Amino acid sequence: MYCAILGAVLLFFTASIICIEVTGRAFGAPSRLWVLETSEYSLLYISFLGAPYLLEKNMHVVIDIVYTSLTKNLRLFFQGLNSILGFLVCIILTIVGVMVVVEQYDLGVREITVMRPLSWWLTAALPIGTGLMSIQFIEQFIRTLKGKTL
Repeated sequence: MYCAILGAVLLFFTASIICIEVTGRAFGAPSRLWVLETSEYSLLYISFLGAPYLLEKNMHVVIDIVYTSLTKNLRLFFQGLNSILGFLVCIILTIVGVMVVVEQYDLGVREITVMRPLSWWLTAALPIGTGLMSIQFIEQFIRTLKGKTL
């Protein structure tokens, strides 16, 4: 839940600075280059912070017409299969993401932009988000083993 709150705060901040930028430019103020860059970075974190929350609340994309037509046993089977595949994909992305973040940290790599942030600050969104999603997939799999459909 804290990740979703942080994502919402980032979204509010991004919307606010864009509104201020647009209003300022309408009145002839010069463009602030950091606004666009900050907005882009915020969108990355908003996505990777919000995804685990949506997965936890079972608000991710589902084809309801197919899902509701299945028997309970088939729902549980596909729910378990989805949980296993989702966990495997997320854990691989987490491991690779951590390796990339560590390498970028060690090398001191910076983005080639106006703000020149350290790359690992941006890349860290991937292993954080996918790591949290892998935990959610484990929780879903445990619920499936207990016979609870989502």
